[in-house]
Amino acid sequence: MEEKENQEPLINEIEEVKEGLKEEEKKIKELEEKISKLEQIAKVANQRYVELQRELELFKERYRRDMEEQRKYGYEKFALEILEVVDNFERAFDSFSESHTPILQGFQLIYRELKRILEKYGIREIQVEGKEFDPYLAEAVEKEYNPDVPPNTVIKVIRKGYMLHERVLRPAKVVVSVQEEEIT
Repeated sequence: MEEKENQEPLINEIEEVKEGLKEEEKKIKELEEKISKLEQIAKVANQRYVELQRELELFKERYRRDMEEQRKYGYEKFALEILEVVDNFERAFDSFSESHTPILQGFQLIYRELKRILEKYGIREIQVEGKEFDPYLAEAVEKEYNPDVPPNTVIKVIRKGYMLHERVLRPAKVVVSVQEEEIT
């Protein structure tokens, strides 16, 4: 019996240790759950970070493209007004007579310089005469029968058209050939 009495404090101590161990295991389980939740939160936060980085890169690329587009085409309205001056020069050349040769030469010099500057900024004349009519590049303002050219061919340019880089700035106004029966 004495042995049992000596064991009783040990048994009580073992029971206390077991209880303490259960408490510690419970705390460990709670901490593991917290760690799992925090890992999940970190994973979601990392995914969001990656998404935001991707969005930022896309935004930067879109901004760069928009700025490039603005740099390339930002002076479109100004260019259209300058083309009116070019048109006036061309009309003036058609009306000059032989007696105005020195004046005409001076105007031609200014005209060539103006055209050079326009080309420097990506503005170039659309070449459509003698080619098949393209409604993207030209506007047909007249139709005319011409047996010497196939139908739907530009036979005369009434007003020149211009491109600004790869965009039509102003379509040409043209006369297009048609078959004889299409004339009314």
